[in-house]
Amino acid sequence: MHVQQLKTYGLHSDEPEQVSEFIEKIYAGNAFRAQHAVRRDVNMVGVEWRGIGIYDVDYEMPFHFHSEDGRPNYLFLSCERGGARYLSSGASLTCQVGDLIPISSLGDSTCITAPEGFGHLSVILDAHDLNDFVSRWVGRPLPGPIQFELQPVSPAVAAQWNCAADCLRRAMALSPMPDIAVRMLYEHMLRLIVCGHRHNFSDLIHADDLVVSEEHARSAVFMIESDPTRWKTLGTVAHALGCSIGGLERAIGRLTGSASKQLFLDARMRGVHRALLHEANLTFVAILRAYGFDASSKFVVAYRRRFGEPPSATYRKNPGAPNPGAFLPDSEVELIAQVTLDHFIDQRLGDPIKLKDLAEHFGLSEQATIGVFKARFSKTPMQYVIERRLEHARHRLCHTGNSILSIAIECGFGSQSYLTTRVKRHYGVTPRRLRTSVKRG
Repeated sequence: MHVQQLKTYGLHSDEPEQVSEFIEKIYAGNAFRAQHAVRRDVNMVGVEWRGIGIYDVDYEMPFHFHSEDGRPNYLFLSCERGGARYLSSGASLTCQVGDLIPISSLGDSTCITAPEGFGHLSVILDAHDLNDFVSRWVGRPLPGPIQFELQPVSPAVAAQWNCAADCLRRAMALSPMPDIAVRMLYEHMLRLIVCGHRHNFSDLIHADDLVVSEEHARSAVFMIESDPTRWKTLGTVAHALGCSIGGLERAIGRLTGSASKQLFLDARMRGVHRALLHEANLTFVAILRAYGFDASSKFVVAYRRRFGEPPSATYRKNPGAPNPGAFLPDSEVELIAQVTLDHFIDQRLGDPIKLKDLAEHFGLSEQATIGVFKARFSKTPMQYVIERRLEHARHRLCHTGNSILSIAIECGFGSQSYLTTRVKRHYGVTPRRLRTSVKRG
């Protein structure tokens, strides 16, 4: 994959031509038209990085879509509202709420929505990357591109896929982007869909002849345990050893009784523990991110269970840490659950929210509140509040006809000029551009 910056894309339009152009930009060439000349809003917002695109899509406009054979991407749709009928290479499928549908790069693809339109989460993956992963999994070149059956993915795999896609999107939005977490999640999603849904190479994926020697397995275990941040994924290890990913996974299972992901997790946990104790001049959050973790309650619980103390207690023992004694106990970090915090802000969206309001709500001092936010979210309390206000403002700009001034008031910015300043700084465009045209930032 080539080096590339994160790109943000968005569209709010009721013009079929604009919708078609936007789909071509993020996915593939197409013929798009509204059914019965019905013009209603279409909203798409998402991010793309290194051939991975994740988009929230909502078509209030019922439409007919057609794309010719030979697209550069694979599309995975998680239906959230309405429905659609898909046709490809003689197969047809009605997509309903809760379904995850794979659309392959080969074959004509047609989508005809229900009268109420269609809302879904779209994950778009580069065709070369996906086929390269399958080739590396089986350890041989493929005779052609992978082609998934046009059927809903099993509910168990779909649930894991949607969870991973949400985590990946959140990780991609962090600055700096946590490289190890993004790569692990991406390979996890590739494995889920390649091993968990039927396609033309399923027999190869699950073939008994994917064999790797015990020597290779021992080398892989050593590499993972000695430096999990260097190797990051089993795909990287298999490439270095010159063997198939699938065969190496099986060999590791035979040797250790564990899956490779458990070995990586164990190694990263040991690594973050060592770094918290000994790594000089790195902040608590920087150390966690270096090993693919964040200061979430889930991580804190897992760490405490494994090492008998919260991670901040380990960090305070580090003589080279920048002021480790000032860091807060993890019980305080856990107090600020994101769902609770977002609810608190949303209930007061149009009102001023000050640092003291947040501190009083969570029962902490103002200084402690600042420390917890930096540990939990890598930002100050007021930065978090502003970004939450911006999320609401963006949603209303893209999904309602409310005036920009009224949205500014509703979301707590006080004036249209201040909202414009904040939107332009955060999204790179004005509110009007965010609402009415294709954006890229």
